[in-house]
Parts: sequence; structure tokens; C-alpha cells
Amino acid sequence: MRILKSKAPLFLFCCVLILAAFLAACGGAEPQAAATIAATVPTDGALATSTAPTASTAADATGQEAYPAPGAVAEVTDPYPADGQAAPPATETPLEYPPSAAEEAFLEPRFRIDQPVAASATTITGQAPPNLTLAVLDISYNGTPLGIGQTDENGRFSIPVSGLIAGNRIGLAIGELPEGLDIAQTAEQYFPYRGEGFQNLPNLGVFYDSVLVQP
Repeated sequence: MRILKSKAPLFLFCCVLILAAFLAACGGAEPQAAATIAATVPTDGALATSTAPTASTAADATGQEAYPAPGAVAEVTDPYPADGQAAPPATETPLEYPPSAAEEAFLEPRFRIDQPVAASATTITGQAPPNLTLAVLDISYNGTPLGIGQTDENGRFSIPVSGLIAGNRIGLAIGELPEGLDIAQTAEQYFPYRGEGFQNLPNLGVFYDSVLVQP
């Protein structure tokens, strides 16, 4: 019994040492952990780029993907003109195609049938290039010939006709090809002289002026 009493203080002293050693071990680990965390945090408070998530994959507090704030990403555009290149010269006026009617060229004397033309008329008068054989045709009746004549040296003509019908359209065509010209060449040469009633009708021909016959 005396032996046990003498060992009791020794046992308590050992327990105190063990507890002190355990507390010392726990207290020494805390500064080391703090130092490890601090090493990964830059001094300016921002996360290091090696460990920070990118803007496209970072999650916000709600667990959803967070996107960069407006204006955070700079818009990239291709420069024009490129560095070292001159800008293309600006045109003063836009190009027009086809040209407007005001810019079309007409030559005189133009093909022109004097109006009005009544169904009872027996003569068609007007003007065209000089010394040219002309024919008056009924366009509404598939180009039926109504009369033929010739312009004088001043370009005037008076062509006898018959069979005019009110409401039909009559046309003025070239009745005889000029010497040395075919149909295509003739059409090209006299196209600038065309009148306001010009018509180019497939299977019928080219009419350099046309009018409606009145009652």
C-alpha cells in the first residue's frame, strides 16, 4: 500500500508531461498551416493565376456558372484598313446600272408618228432619219402590213395606209435594209433614233415607234 502511494505522484507527473507534449504538438502545427495558405495568396489580395478558376468555369455562391462582368472582355475586331495600308478612295457618286433615262443618248431626227391617228385616216405622217424606206404594220394583227413609204432628205414621211382598226397598235419599222447592212447592224445603227413607242417584239420585229389607233 505504501508502494502504490509513492508511485501515484510519479504517474500524475507523467500524465502532465504527455498532455503538455500533445498540446505543444497541436499548437506548433497551426502556424505551419497558416504559412502554407498564405504562400498561395498574393500580397495584393487577388488569387494567383495558377490556382484561380477561369471566368467561364468559376461558380458563384448559388452554384451556377459565373460570367465575366460587362466590359471585362475587350471586343476584338479586325482592323480595316490594316496597319501600313491606305484606305480605299471614296467615290463621289454611286455607280448606277442601268443608266437613268436622262443619261440615255438619243439622236435626231427620232422616229415619230404624228398623233392622233384615227381609224378613218388614210395617211400616216411623221419623221425618221432621212432617205429611209419605212413600213407601217398592225402590231395587234401579228405585223400585218398597212402601207410603205420613204422619208425625204429632211426626214419627213407621208405613207398611204388602209385597214386601220380602232384600238389596235400600229408600228413604224424599216421596210428595206440599207445597202451593206444586215438586220442586226441596221437595228444597232438606228437604235439611238428610236421613238418613245419603241418596241422589240420576238417573231414580229423591231418597231422604232408605235401608237394606238383612235376611233
